[in-house]
Formats: sequence, C-alpha cells, structure tokens
Amino acid sequence: MSAFTQKGGFTDLVATTRVRLARNVHGYTYRGLGMGEYKEIADRVWSALQTAPAIASEFKMTEIRAGSREAAALVEKHLISPDLARKGGYLIASNDGGAAIMIGEEDHIRLQVLGTGLCPRECMETARRLAALLEGQIPMDYDEKLGYLTACPSNLGTGLRASVMLHLPVMAASGGLSQMMSWAGRQGFTVRGAYGEGSEATGAFFQLSNQITLGLSEDAIIDKLIDASTGVIEAEKKAREQLRTRDEIGLSDKVCRAAGTLKTARRIDTTEALDCLSYVLIGLQMGYLKGLPSQEAMAAQQAVRPVLLGGAAGERDVKRASFLRALVEKLEVLE
Repeated sequence: MSAFTQKGGFTDLVATTRVRLARNVHGYTYRGLGMGEYKEIADRVWSALQTAPAIASEFKMTEIRAGSREAAALVEKHLISPDLARKGGYLIASNDGGAAIMIGEEDHIRLQVLGTGLCPRECMETARRLAALLEGQIPMDYDEKLGYLTACPSNLGTGLRASVMLHLPVMAASGGLSQMMSWAGRQGFTVRGAYGEGSEATGAFFQLSNQITLGLSEDAIIDKLIDASTGVIEAEKKAREQLRTRDEIGLSDKVCRAAGTLKTARRIDTTEALDCLSYVLIGLQMGYLKGLPSQEAMAAQQAVRPVLLGGAAGERDVKRASFLRALVEKLEVLE
C-alpha cells in the first residue's frame, strides 16, 4: 500500500469523507495521563506499524506541542483535532495525509482515514486494516457486550465516527439548513461546522456525522451515512435549481463577480476569499464556469486560511490574492 487517500463521487458538493475509530490501550487510565505515558502509547503504535514493512515507510511520527502554530496548521489540514492542538500529544500520519493516528486526544488513540468526495466505505475498509494491525500488537479495552470502551459513553460500541464534509451554500442562505438539520437528527446524524463539535461553518461547509456508535455495526453506520449524505446532496441540488428558476440573472451575476474578484484582486481577506470560492464552486457545479476542478477550489478554502499562509495580516492578504489569481487563471465564464 503506497498511499492511503481514498477518492469517491459527488466531488462537486462533497469535499471530504472521514472515518475515525476511538481506541483505548489496556492498562492505562482514561483521564489524567501525562506526556510520558502518551509517548509510551505512541511508541507502541509506532512499533506495531513497523511489523508491516509494506506500509511502515509511509508513516512519520510528530510530537504535537500544545498551542503551537504547527499544531494549528495541522488542525487546518484536518490531521488533528482542535482538542489535541490545545492539549498536546503525538501524531503518526501517512505521508499523503490520508491516514492519521492521534495519541492524547479524549481517547488514547484516534485513528482516522480521510478521502476526497463521498467514499465512506473505502475509508472504512482502510481504517479497519490499520486498526486490525494495531490491535494485533496492542491490547485494547473491549467488552463483549458494550464493545470498545471509550472515555465518553457516546463513543461506546464501535468507537466509530464517520463524517462527510458538504458544501451547502444555497441551503444555508435560503434558510433550508435548519430543516435539514432536524431531518438529519431524526436519522441519527448531527450537522456541525467544518472542524467538528463546537466549530462554526465557514465557506458554507458543514460536517454530517453519526451520533450513534452503540447497537449498530460499522457497516450499518456507514450505509446510513451514505443514505443521509445523498439525501442532503439532492436537497442542495434542488435548492440550487429553485434559485436558478427564481433569479438566474442574480445567481449568475454573483458567480461571475466572485470569479472576477479572484482573477483580479491584489489583496483579499479570508472572509471575502471564502465567499468568492463558495460562489465559484456553485458556478462550476451549475455550468456557469469551467476550467477549474471542483476539488481544487474546495482545497483552496483550506489553503487561504491565515495559519497556513503565515506572516502579518497585510502580507497574508497579498499572498492570498496571489495564490487565488494563479488558481483561477484558466477559469472561464460560460455564456
């Protein structure tokens, strides 16, 4: 296995899929561990990976210093959680960023696999293989009735949190999001911001993830996530077509203005950049624009954030504008 990043469909509305498994190592308390104990666990995980030479070379281990700029950058890349960035710990990640093992989060181990587009089944299969490798070498806390034991009861059972990052600008702007959130809740899912629990949505990106981990199999959770995701995708597509019917001139004007701004701006702040990229994504999906893959536009939403650009505010705005001009250089408006 040379790479871990999975790829799926609906790439014009789905940014990423993530599968995350929570595990706790037998013999350690769930609360109050120090960095020395987390280092012990990290070393055990690293040693377990070395038993599979075909994949061992794909990983590297990094110490996460609490509150550091490097930690904040890893949060922006969705390789670690905001909680781990605040507390500190260890990250063992594949070179392509498709697989990441966090040590020191709420649970001892959080193993995650990331993919582009809608690909929960593929991510789940990769996560299973990695989890089996670790569990073959490291005893995990497991109960025959309750399943995997976790620090928070909400993760008991499979320890699985599967999520899909969706771009829902028209539903968010039209007020349809609250109705969708209620519907998702009835299906056993929750809708959060781009960085999970407690975060706000930025650039009209929302994370749809399962709430139930106990009493359902991993496959059942994944199947339900796919059904819920495709339902939300269809609702966003319908909302876009309704907007086209009501005010196509207004819609195309916003799309073209956003494209023009990105093509010509010499200085642009984060908020304006995210708004423009959101409209460009709408334009690409609805046939008003061409010349830029949707996934590149989605990835740019992450790349333009301050912590990844670095430098003072004014410098960042100039760097951001330069990056975006290069990104949309081949973008064309379709008449």
